[in-house]
Amino acid sequence: MNMIINGNSPSGGMCHQISPGPKNEIVFDPNLNEAERENCKRRPSVHTPSTPGPQPSGLKRASSWSEEVEECYRFQTAGYRDLQEYCHFQGMSDEQVKRWPHNGWIKMLLSRHGAFIYFNKERECQDKDLHKCKIFNYNAGQ
Repeated sequence: MNMIINGNSPSGGMCHQISPGPKNEIVFDPNLNEAERENCKRRPSVHTPSTPGPQPSGLKRASSWSEEVEECYRFQTAGYRDLQEYCHFQGMSDEQVKRWPHNGWIKMLLSRHGAFIYFNKERECQDKDLHKCKIFNYNAGQ
């Protein structure tokens, strides 16, 4: 998974990115001066919805991989419960979520912190991470 922070330098380029390495270290554009680097460290403004989103009625942990688990894992990596919460928080419909055309998996999400998160075409949720993934249930009336 590659994650690029949503921040632009005055020269028009990306300020910095978090590398996909194990430490997720911040790598700045070498062409930035110190003032531009400090500007890049500031968090971008994040949209907060005025009404609460749908609340789940229960949850279960994933025990084996499936496409549903993969989708939940990608949303939870970005800081959301699932597609419903993401669409409510971002003010969009589920058709507007960027997906890979060949398999329909999530391609890009905007995290709660304002960063764009790009996902690979292949499976992201490894077996060792299955226990971290939560699958939320909603009442039929919502």
